[in-house]
Amino acid sequence: MNTLKTGVVVVAALFSFTCLFSSVAVANKTVEATEITSKEIQNKRTGKQTGVKKNRCGKKEKTVIAGSIEQRRAALQTSFRKAGISQDEIDELFSDERIEIHHNIYLSPVPKEGETKKRKLSYFDEEFGLLKPESIESGKRIIAENKDLLERLESFYGIPANYIVAIIRVETNFKEHLGEYRIFNSLYTMAMLSKRAKRVNMANKELVTWVKTCRKTGIDPFTVKGSWAGAFGIPQFMPSSYVMFAVDHNNDGIIDLYDYPDAFASVANYLRRVGWKTGDEKRMRRAVYRYNHEKAYVNAVFAYAESI
Repeated sequence: MNTLKTGVVVVAALFSFTCLFSSVAVANKTVEATEITSKEIQNKRTGKQTGVKKNRCGKKEKTVIAGSIEQRRAALQTSFRKAGISQDEIDELFSDERIEIHHNIYLSPVPKEGETKKRKLSYFDEEFGLLKPESIESGKRIIAENKDLLERLESFYGIPANYIVAIIRVETNFKEHLGEYRIFNSLYTMAMLSKRAKRVNMANKELVTWVKTCRKTGIDPFTVKGSWAGAFGIPQFMPSSYVMFAVDHNNDGIIDLYDYPDAFASVANYLRRVGWKTGDEKRMRRAVYRYNHEKAYVNAVFAYAESI
């Protein structure tokens, strides 16, 4: 993976979504109706459409999106065309033998007889090993080995080294877990199978960004691998995060987010751009939350940073 130097290897942060997020997209039954209108989006937000219910606390429940794979694919292709991607290029993408829908991502694991349903792994679980001595030592070693680089980044971006390194530890454990799914297929799977309208809409937008980025840089959109959600590289950026925040720190003409200089600088740039201010813990935590919308994630990053 680290040898991808002919184009751009790009990343994005893991995206967590909560039940408070409203729906913003839906695939309709005909090709003409695949474009999502602002009226439909507004109806979803106000709950005026059918299928939006409120629970006993008065909060809106997640809207379940309908539509067959064929209808969703037509909607996705419409998004490509609206973004200026030619029909020939679209046909080439969708006829590529490497395109694949990973049904396993959205299948709930079935417990074996006598087993209970396995809960989601926590950042502080023994298995994740975040605060184990060897994990702490790894973080300290990364800081020591990249001392000059991290000092330059702190001076320029204002982000202390231990927080940059903490994010890398939580995201990929220092390159150990970079992901095994092709980015195109991860996002394509989400667009085709997710039952949540917001995720489908996000996946469509990220796919458009990914394809346009690959076209611009000459990289094959099916070659780069990452997480099930479409995040990839050392700091796990999404395609849109790459476009907005990725940095060619070593000025070699390539934004290589599988290489520490560019990866560290991109994390620092991200945090600074979303409002980080050293010494103001509220703003620091808010910036990390922007990186990954999960309070548990923020707690894990701060706990690790304070341990190294």
